[in-house]
Amino acid sequence: MNKNNIIKWTIITGLWAVLLIPFFVANSMFFPYITGKNFAFRIIVEIIFALWVYLAFIDAKYRPKFSWITVSVGAFVIIMFIADIFAVNPLKALWSNFERMDGFITLLHLIMYLFVFGSVMKSEKIWSWFFRSSLIASMLLTIFVLKEWLTTGATRVSVTLGNPIYVAVFFMFNFFFVLILLYKDVILKNENSLKPFKSICKNWLTYTYLIVAAICFFDIWRTSTRGVILGLIGGLVVTSIIIAIFEKKNKLLKKSSIGALIAIVAIIGGFLLIKNTQFVKNNVTLERMAEISWNDVAGQGQARQYVWPMALKGVAEKPVLGWGQDGFNNVFNKYYDVRMYDQEQWFDRAHNTPLDVFVAGGSLGLLAYLSIFAAAIFVIIKKKNNFGVTEIGLIVGLLAAYFAQNLFVFDNLVSYIFFYIILAYLYFRDTQGESKDQRKISDDTANYVVAPILVVVFGAMLWYCNITPINANLNLINAMQSVSQSPETSLNYFNQVFSANTFGSAEAREQIISIVPQIASSQNLDDKVKQGFVLLAYDQMQKQINETPYDARYQFFMGVFLDNINQYPLALPYLQKALGLSPNKLTMMFELAKCYSYLGQKEKALEISKNAYDLVPIYTDAKISYASSLIINGNEILAKQIMGNSTQANENIVRAYLILAEGFIQKGDKYSAVAEINKAIDLTPGFKTQGEDIIKGIWNGSLK
Repeated sequence: MNKNNIIKWTIITGLWAVLLIPFFVANSMFFPYITGKNFAFRIIVEIIFALWVYLAFIDAKYRPKFSWITVSVGAFVIIMFIADIFAVNPLKALWSNFERMDGFITLLHLIMYLFVFGSVMKSEKIWSWFFRSSLIASMLLTIFVLKEWLTTGATRVSVTLGNPIYVAVFFMFNFFFVLILLYKDVILKNENSLKPFKSICKNWLTYTYLIVAAICFFDIWRTSTRGVILGLIGGLVVTSIIIAIFEKKNKLLKKSSIGALIAIVAIIGGFLLIKNTQFVKNNVTLERMAEISWNDVAGQGQARQYVWPMALKGVAEKPVLGWGQDGFNNVFNKYYDVRMYDQEQWFDRAHNTPLDVFVAGGSLGLLAYLSIFAAAIFVIIKKKNNFGVTEIGLIVGLLAAYFAQNLFVFDNLVSYIFFYIILAYLYFRDTQGESKDQRKISDDTANYVVAPILVVVFGAMLWYCNITPINANLNLINAMQSVSQSPETSLNYFNQVFSANTFGSAEAREQIISIVPQIASSQNLDDKVKQGFVLLAYDQMQKQINETPYDARYQFFMGVFLDNINQYPLALPYLQKALGLSPNKLTMMFELAKCYSYLGQKEKALEISKNAYDLVPIYTDAKISYASSLIINGNEILAKQIMGNSTQANENIVRAYLILAEGFIQKGDKYSAVAEINKAIDLTPGFKTQGEDIIKGIWNGSLK
């Protein structure tokens, strides 16, 4: 085997290896379902891309060719790069974080993946084998689905992908791959038979593919992912309509597609008739489908009627190039809808991919994103004689299904991979048989110029994009796991994380400030270790705020961190800034009122807590915050009216009485101080032991 073939098959091996990524869970890493898969994908892509560039120099047939597919994707990547450079948070826009592993760096690897895939996979035969391999992988993942379902009773399986939505999208693509192979391997090969239906029924592949399709649908069903199920149904409708209208040669396919349309309409109609029956309520997936409503805001990520208008307000503010990737959290905070008081407080996605792109890249980004789908349709129409009506229907149906489900979720690595596989396939079909670039590149140029440049560039990329952040990720996990056994070791690991200065530093900062209060209050730790944690956390949060001064999240976290270590004067300006950046967020109002209370600014505490209460008077936390401020301000009667018959109390109410008691102690009025502590004990029985200890301290003079 010559050098060219060795390189070619090494690249193809890498492309096949990507099919194993859904199975990879890096249990030793922070966000194990996300980081391991993404780093593996990036490393594979960097290696095969470097090999492909070298191969393209020495063998003209592997050089890229013009296609509107690559033009549209390239335009999207370039526009998003510009948007990310001018983003509110350019670092995060370019690199994302461990939780998402998105950003421009992912787009860059995807377009590299597209060029390699489309340029090296140069025959229908090898593409068919790739689709078959993907189906084999899907059947292996089905084993995990069955195991999780049968052993845990999970109503929504997530297996090695960590999220039911990601699992559903994986099987949705493979469902359409089955249909494409069924058409190519069975129907197309038997359409000239005298009795095509009989020939198809005799072919063992027919039943194999139909069983695999049924299994893929079963796996989607086990995820109970409504968006994907609706997308799949919509994609099948699109496929059936195209075949029913345009298929002229194969009458069997035409009739089958008409029958499929009738069946889909009948199933939908039947479901609507029984949606309120006990049968539907007893099935998790059917019940979730029946609950689809624009007014249903239950559960994290479901309040789309609140989130989407926020996103549009963000677009209106930055309509051309948007906020940059991973910039939605700034929009969410700035235009926060107070009706989401009992929902997730830190949305970083709009849960609608086109809308997320609109926010991230503005109108230019959205147009470029939509142009990818337009280019795909254009290529299919352009090459319609090479595809055939049925294959066109299946591919367009798959694109429609993918786009439809993306209206309710956001993309992830697995959906990206399979979408770009389809784009690479269309790129291959578009450029198949076109004239080749025959320019000769000397071996000396390839070996002594191109190869060294590739080694340096992609060696550096491998180091900075993967090895360094992987080490930082592992050190972060070690820091979090070792804190209880050896705080000194944990502190050392945190120092290593921050010294690496990777895109994971922001998440590490969030972790260390959550640990510090526990460390600072420990009675068994050396003061030097405590001080080391406090100073490192404070220093790193200062750096984070300097990097992202307009991110309410970090202003708030800094304020909470300082509150938790009793540094209320230092916390105040951060909490004020946080509320200024997110003026309707109740959690920020509660924390600011708490800080004002401890600083003795009781009137301001009352003003802030009353504002929160007035926004959502039915919210229990708002009632408690307001009631505690009323107590501090001497209006216990109104506080009791606000709480009504509620027996719920929390640390805020206890804190209010403690603040009053502290004031009486400073005046030398021990009797009144003890009376306030007893009120707290009466209100919160769980506080009794601690309260009695405080009372003893008041009487013996140890508390002053």
